[in-house]
Amino acid sequence: MFLSIASLRIEIMPVTMLRQNCMMVWDQNIKKGIISDPGGDLSFVIETIEADDVDIQAILLTHGHFDHVGVTTALQQYLQEKYKREVPILGPGIEDQFLLEKVAKDAASFGTSAEHVQNVNPTRFLKDQEILSFEGMEFEVLHVPGHTPGHVVFYEAKARFMITGDVLFKGTIGRADFPYGNGKLLIQTIKDKLLPLGDDVYVLPGHGIGSTIGYEKLNNPFLI
Repeated sequence: MFLSIASLRIEIMPVTMLRQNCMMVWDQNIKKGIISDPGGDLSFVIETIEADDVDIQAILLTHGHFDHVGVTTALQQYLQEKYKREVPILGPGIEDQFLLEKVAKDAASFGTSAEHVQNVNPTRFLKDQEILSFEGMEFEVLHVPGHTPGHVVFYEAKARFMITGDVLFKGTIGRADFPYGNGKLLIQTIKDKLLPLGDDVYVLPGHGIGSTIGYEKLNNPFLI
């Protein structure tokens, strides 16, 4: 699935048996971009990058669950060999390090194929409100814990969209019933950090179809 927002192009690639939305975002004028949450299906992700002829500047991770990060390490290795330069893994928050250290174990316990699935050691963890600048785009990092303690959202202010991972979906919010989850904190942080950004901001979630902040304000039972 493709979306075009301003000069940016977004390709949504559902991966793994959980149909997690890995995304590639790039500037159509210069063909440079980023990949977010490469959770699985490495060959499919690579084929998409090659087909669109995009120069990937970084891999962004919203949180540490295996369906969002499973083939991150393998993808980084492929891209660095292709470009002969570093392709950094950025995110999530350091609070999710414990999840990144057991990606392979969690994937196996869920019955997911272990091919190319590896634990992840990010180039660096991210902090709330820092700015990630790339050629053609700029993301503000928003720490939104509750689904996982180190979950972050990537907000592109000029193009008016955000990559929300498993924080906010159309009509619902992320699970918070894990031992490390916190539903009350998740709802409050969504209200404090995401809803004020504007009704027109487009929400690109980690699973399922997109939405807008305005729609969620009116229709999401967790936020009304």
